[in-house]
Amino acid sequence: MSEPAPSAEVGRLVACRACGNRVSRTARRCPGCGAQDPASDQPIEPRARHRHRAASSRQPRRLAPLVVVAAAVVLAVLIAVIAVRVSSRRAERAPAATLPPPAVTETPAAPEPPATVAAPVTVAPEPPPKEPSRSRGKRDWPFFFKAGDRLARMGDAKPLGYITRTVKDHKFDDGTLGPAYVLWTPAGDEQAFDADELERGAKLE
Repeated sequence: MSEPAPSAEVGRLVACRACGNRVSRTARRCPGCGAQDPASDQPIEPRARHRHRAASSRQPRRLAPLVVVAAAVVLAVLIAVIAVRVSSRRAERAPAATLPPPAVTETPAAPEPPATVAAPVTVAPEPPPKEPSRSRGKRDWPFFFKAGDRLARMGDAKPLGYITRTVKDHKFDDGTLGPAYVLWTPAGDEQAFDADELERGAKLE
């Protein structure tokens, strides 16, 4: 009876001594649990077997949360895209909002300025015409006042001064000659007054 070829013996699969996964007889590490020499005939310790099994079962557990998170992200993106498309379609279908016509604000008319009542114009009465002097040109005029008399104005008793002398032929500014009283006034100077005008408008103090 002939022995089997060595190549056929090498290609046979055996059960991993740690996890039971089918591995090659010449494999040095189990691809499922990572145990060394999985095809060895030596029994594996219970602790090591449990450790290999936990390592083999840990990989799918680690992948499960990642798959769930990726699925949630994809779902959220799809929902956002659908919501954007729906809102854009609604905006296109909605009729354009008609804006109300602008309110016309009436500007108030400017108030009319108050009527100005013209103040009554008071016309000052014209002074009575000045009586012509009766003493002008007369050299024989009888003087009523004498030198040394203090005189005051007839209306308001304002002092006019005192008489220093009398002149029979005084020459006035208009070139006429006539009798005049020369008074020393409160201003400190001498002034000549027509004799008739001074006697009618002055009195003794």
